[in-house]
Amino acid sequence: MNRFTNIGQSISERLLPCVRNPAQYIGLEINARRKDLSAAEVTVAMAFPDSYTIGISHLGSQILYHSLNDLPSVACDRAYCPMPDAEQVMRSEGIPLFGWESRCPLGEFDIIGFSLPYELCVTNVLTMLDLAGVPIHAAERRECDPIIVGGDSLADSPEPLAEFFDLFLIGDGEAPLKQLVKLVGDMKKTGASREDIILSAAVNIDGAYAPRFYEPRYNDDGTLAALSPMRRDVPAEIRRAHLSNLSDSPPLRRPLVPLAEGVHERVMLEIMRGCPNACRFCQAGATRLPVRFRSVDELLDVARDALDATGYREISLLSLSTSDYPHLAELIAHLQAEFSERKVSISLPSLRVDSQLALLPKLASDVRKGGLTIAAEAGSDRLRKAIRKNISEDDMLAGVQAAYRTGWKRVKVYFMAGLPGETEADIDAIFDLCRRLSLTGKEVMGQPGAILASVSWFVPKPHTPMQWCAMRDAEYFFAVRNRLKDLSRRSAVNFKFHWIERSVLETVIARGDRRIGDVIEAAWRNGARMDSWNEYWNYDHWSEAFEETGTDPAFYAHREIPPDELTPFSHIRCFRGEDFLRREYEKMREMLEQQPQR
Repeated sequence: MNRFTNIGQSISERLLPCVRNPAQYIGLEINARRKDLSAAEVTVAMAFPDSYTIGISHLGSQILYHSLNDLPSVACDRAYCPMPDAEQVMRSEGIPLFGWESRCPLGEFDIIGFSLPYELCVTNVLTMLDLAGVPIHAAERRECDPIIVGGDSLADSPEPLAEFFDLFLIGDGEAPLKQLVKLVGDMKKTGASREDIILSAAVNIDGAYAPRFYEPRYNDDGTLAALSPMRRDVPAEIRRAHLSNLSDSPPLRRPLVPLAEGVHERVMLEIMRGCPNACRFCQAGATRLPVRFRSVDELLDVARDALDATGYREISLLSLSTSDYPHLAELIAHLQAEFSERKVSISLPSLRVDSQLALLPKLASDVRKGGLTIAAEAGSDRLRKAIRKNISEDDMLAGVQAAYRTGWKRVKVYFMAGLPGETEADIDAIFDLCRRLSLTGKEVMGQPGAILASVSWFVPKPHTPMQWCAMRDAEYFFAVRNRLKDLSRRSAVNFKFHWIERSVLETVIARGDRRIGDVIEAAWRNGARMDSWNEYWNYDHWSEAFEETGTDPAFYAHREIPPDELTPFSHIRCFRGEDFLRREYEKMREMLEQQPQR
């Protein structure tokens, strides 16, 4: 008997004609996988809690989607968060959230797995669960409901979402997710209950965390006193899962080709996972260790298959720090030799600006040169050393000058403001550095080079040496923004700033405990949707939620945390433990105290 309901006709007749850009809801793109749900032992829906435009380009989701569909007993579909206009139509017409390939309601699947890449997607999770007909609270789910699983970056600090998820798979998801689907398939055959399956996953799968089996306790001052297992058979600490070899992660040989515009329409080659630089502010660099990389031969083979399968004419070399890939020069040379006649360009994001970058433009004559991106992070060498961003101003000037000489036209520079120990002189140094980078273009091109400086606001992230630092208040950031705008008038430097209130909210969610779940739900009920989109962002939804729940965001965002205080993510153990983080934190503080301020 087929237990799946196909609602394709309702989607075609009552949804697609009534929404903007209906192509994003059609599904069955080139390289999509459509398997028979009724014939599968386990059905999985990979859910991305943001728009199709962003989700279709998410590398991790595609890797998991294809790897699960490679398993004979598993059928994996996918879904994205409907835009607000589509959400309104689906609610008014009674159309549940569905799988893009199967056109079946997500609530009928065995597992719904969410990728959680950034903090501002959290209310979209609730939208998707609610549209799927799944109770948003894990404690209220029925035996017939799917098991709700979360992974990716937010799983490293999962407590704000603990009430909404049955399981988190923390770390590299390839192996744990396959273990979970096998466990679900085996236990379904024995008639095991949903609760038994969740417990078995928490006990037996590396990196699996089931929040329902842990109880938080708080001190009188609001700090976390304990997060204790409620059963003896679940681990007190959850160790982040990691692949020992990157080749154990199936490379993306047949990427999905979007029907509507995607933010990245190109072949994505993950050349390396992890980062050797250990910048003190970087959560991704701290959590995704150890460093692992693919061979040049494997990458060339994947590039051939992916280009043939998509028709794309651009290859992007992806990692946290592309220039640290040990065979980068060899890889680029081979890619050029094989694909230059096909007019395939190569993009190199995440480059570190040092003596190596000065050589890259000469080497990579076929590298796309529309713009060069530099992560300077701070304006002064003093602050860069303190946060362990090991590049100097001289390195940047030499690298950018070499890039201009070889055909690069624009330079984008990323900065953070609000770093510990930051002074007004450090803020001025942001503009001064940009101005000097611009002037190197005058020596080469006869006119200053165009500099786009993107300024974000320092967010103290979990599992980093700077997780204990206080975030500056919003008034400080407004003052910084105004000063940099004034300094850059009538110059070739153009500043772009992140939304300040968004950064404060990111910090609250990143460092939050389970009580922040009430805030997330209240904001969602107030209307918070698509918070990473400027046209939908409304901080009033969140400020009202803080007031309704009696939550002070300053407690989570603007408070210096003592290093011996228990954090809501202390039970998540990464490759480097908290002793290492504390030593690095103390080294940073000593450097800031010893270094003279200009």
